[in-house]
Amino acid sequence: MNFFLKHIKFKGDPIIWIIATFFSLFSIMVVYSTAGFLDVINHSAKLVVGIIAMYVVHLIPFKYFSKIGQLGYYVSLLLLFLVFLIGVSVNGASRWIAIAGLQFQPSDIAKLTVILFLARQISIYRNKIKNVKDFLIHLLLPLFLVCVLILPNNFSTASLVFINGVVLMFLGGVKLNYITKLFLISFLIALSIYLLNKHSSLGEKLIPRSSTWVSRVDSFFGNNHEVMGKDYQQVQALVAIQNGKIQGVGPGKSQQRGVLPYSESDFIFAILLEEYGLIGASVLILCYLILLFRAIKIYLRTDSIFGSLIVVGLIFSIIFQALVNMLVSVSIIPVTGQTLPLISMGGTSLVFTFISIGIVLSVSRDSLSGNYE
Repeated sequence: MNFFLKHIKFKGDPIIWIIATFFSLFSIMVVYSTAGFLDVINHSAKLVVGIIAMYVVHLIPFKYFSKIGQLGYYVSLLLLFLVFLIGVSVNGASRWIAIAGLQFQPSDIAKLTVILFLARQISIYRNKIKNVKDFLIHLLLPLFLVCVLILPNNFSTASLVFINGVVLMFLGGVKLNYITKLFLISFLIALSIYLLNKHSSLGEKLIPRSSTWVSRVDSFFGNNHEVMGKDYQQVQALVAIQNGKIQGVGPGKSQQRGVLPYSESDFIFAILLEEYGLIGASVLILCYLILLFRAIKIYLRTDSIFGSLIVVGLIFSIIFQALVNMLVSVSIIPVTGQTLPLISMGGTSLVFTFISIGIVLSVSRDSLSGNYE
């Protein structure tokens, strides 16, 4: 045992290691408050798997993630397509695949691999994109394929993947003109889907579950009676937040955990605010911001374009998802179904988030040593 421990070396940014450890321990405490003992054991086991995966991944030179990302991207496309054929339906949405007793969401894999693949494409073609055709073929098409396959069953995840991809293009030096037009066209498409669902059944026929997105938007912006009827989750989340005030009611003393649906996942931030108050929530937000700051620091000191892009792309995806989850909990935006990264109880999502951090640590390690080849 001593021999094994002696040969374990934690390389890369030490602050990111500390933040990852904090998130792991804190998530166990919060999940314990929202779920049963067996759920905590299950969550802890997945945390261990995630941490081991993060450690192993951070030892791999980041240059290899270019090819790994390319292969992973094509595998993700295949898995996302299989969802339509053999997907397991949960709560009316077919987002999962069950293989050899293991159930997972291919979109969790796609969120990671599309960033690696786009970073690879940008690093190769950033100076070769001379017109709209080049932009469409080398950058937009890979992003478009993933988003289209995710969209029918998970609008919010497709939106996050799309925004992450566009941010990566912007940071990679893609012409702002292309990005602006892309956002405008995407907004018009989303608006068209909304109007189709409002005034006919064609929208639901074209994109299954699109009526669910429309109803969430309508209930969010509707009158109080509609909100109480349809956005029960957000109403109960606000009650939890009001209970917590500044200092919180204390760990394990939540009054809303048995009332608020998905309190262990989608609305775990509301329970966190109730038990740990604004002080605890501020500490958590600070940790996310430190993670972002360290990523920016690695981004600035990394000479490799591919390495710098995957760092900022992966960390931005984590921070942006966390922001969306928090905004839903405090009723600033409609319900999305997004979990709080590294905190919510989860399976493949949790593991692949740790893998993302492992890749960032790999870039950090190599940037410190100057090893880019």
